Amino acid sequence: MEQSSTFLQAKRYAVVTGANKGIGFEICKQLSSKGVVVVLTSRDEKRGLEAVEKLKESEGLSDYVIFHQLDVTDPASIASLADFIKTHFGKLDILVNNAAYSGVVFSDAFVRTFEAANDWLIKCMTTQPAEGECFDWNELATQNYEMAEECLKINYYGAKRMIEAHISLLQLSDSARIVNVSSSAGLLQNVENEYAKAVLNDVENLTEEKIDELLNKFMKDFKEGSLEKQGWRTYLSAYTVSKASLNAYTRLLANKYPDFLVNSVCPGHVKTDIICNTGLFTSLEGAQPVVRHAVVTGANKGIGFEICKQLASKGIVVVLTSRDEKRGLEAVGKLRESGLSDYVIFHQLDVTDPASIASLADFIKTQFGKLDILVNNAAISGVILDSEAFVRAFEAAGGWSRGQHFNWNELATQTFEVVEECLKTNYYGAKRMVESLISLLQLSDSARIVNVSSVGGLLKHIPIERDKTMLSDIESLTEEKIDEFLNKFMKDFKEGSLEKQGWQPYLSTYTVSKAALNAYTRMLSNKYPNILINCVCPGSIKTDINCNTGLFTPEEGAQFAVRLALLPQSGGSSGLFFSRNEMSCF
Repeated sequence: MEQSSTFLQAKRYAVVTGANKGIGFEICKQLSSKGVVVVLTSRDEKRGLEAVEKLKESEGLSDYVIFHQLDVTDPASIASLADFIKTHFGKLDILVNNAAYSGVVFSDAFVRTFEAANDWLIKCMTTQPAEGECFDWNELATQNYEMAEECLKINYYGAKRMIEAHISLLQLSDSARIVNVSSSAGLLQNVENEYAKAVLNDVENLTEEKIDELLNKFMKDFKEGSLEKQGWRTYLSAYTVSKASLNAYTRLLANKYPDFLVNSVCPGHVKTDIICNTGLFTSLEGAQPVVRHAVVTGANKGIGFEICKQLASKGIVVVLTSRDEKRGLEAVGKLRESGLSDYVIFHQLDVTDPASIASLADFIKTQFGKLDILVNNAAISGVILDSEAFVRAFEAAGGWSRGQHFNWNELATQTFEVVEECLKTNYYGAKRMVESLISLLQLSDSARIVNVSSVGGLLKHIPIERDKTMLSDIESLTEEKIDEFLNKFMKDFKEGSLEKQGWQPYLSTYTVSKAALNAYTRMLSNKYPNILINCVCPGSIKTDINCNTGLFTPEEGAQFAVRLALLPQSGGSSGLFFSRNEMSCF
């Protein structure tokens, strides 16, 4: 404790590049507000001085912000800054390499396309788009050799030179930190050239020289107009390669300087000039404590697996959980092979076992100290399905829209044990997860809970008016009333009187469990107004739960849960039900 106190009280010094606006400016603001003396740097001296004055006047940070001109592409400019730091402070504690350039010029059509396509455009920028989701990038952005060269000079070599020039000053600190502001565009899954992917992923044999060779090859192929032929991404090409190289260099540095904490971070899709202010988050949100942590239940396959993949691809550290340890580890292995090694962790979890949940909560507390995102995805159907008969009936009926006309007695069996397990998993499992992790979620300044639900749980599918009224009366609803509702259902099931008592005769437990989860979501939202808590039906997804008879892929379904997990704090929705991307009534 004494050591921690000394760490907090000692005067610390930081340098932030590209800091006259956007994320860099907000990083300076947040560091200086915590008592760190920050050198705000900018290539443009006039704009840099204006930024410093803004912090001094409006934020009262006169004693903590200093300006120094810096062009990260100019070795002499970097050397001048290093001399300044050495003379005035004698050491450096924090270096944030934030300066960056997109490597393209966006057209006016870019903003129009973003507004029309919502977040699809951002998705295309950072991940390989699926067939039919692409945009004509030739109409949206222009890239040429000079832009690509400048992009590499700033994004990779600028950061590298800054580190080389300041490493001796960082070594004089007892708490040195290097943060390289990167992008999910630089994840290896977005590097389409197999040679480059192999080089950057082999961290044991990676060298700075190999990164140089890779970048030289990229520039040669660019100059010769053979990017596509050589397997490079044909849009945002230099930006993708520069950030992938920066990520790899970060790992090299971490190995070389074990006494430093060296990390790269994607702050999310932040509204800055680099993407014409079309991002999803504010600069303030992007500059906040950079590593976010998520837990996804039932994640070894299907929607849960895809949610993990999409969150991890956005730079979020995801704990992938599964009841079956072997399958869970295999799932994590698959994601790591996709280039997400630094963002995916496995932990065994059975949501019906309080001891298993407690073990996970202890792990989160010990490893991360907080939790930012909880996605309750684990679920079972509550029936024993005759798969072959079901698929035949599904095909004959022409889909789920006529599911009420199936002869469910021939297709599915409901036993008391299966029904009990369904409620334990779908409702009580999610409830226990929230109860065990809520204190860790409250330590986050951007906490999100996403309960993966179903339109099957909408109140219109609850035929008993008394229960429908009780579940819809959110002002008077309590957890005890939900328990009574579920106990009554179980009693009627055990007595064989479901139909007599007015319950839905098919998929009864699944419907009831999801209705209870939806109601609980609304209760939680009222109880924790600082946490954004929503439930979502991802649609009819091809998963084991419906014998892969759905209309959409798990990847398509996962994006809607991910959207809610990443809602911006400002103006973010809470206590709502979404059917895919559309808000719906309960």
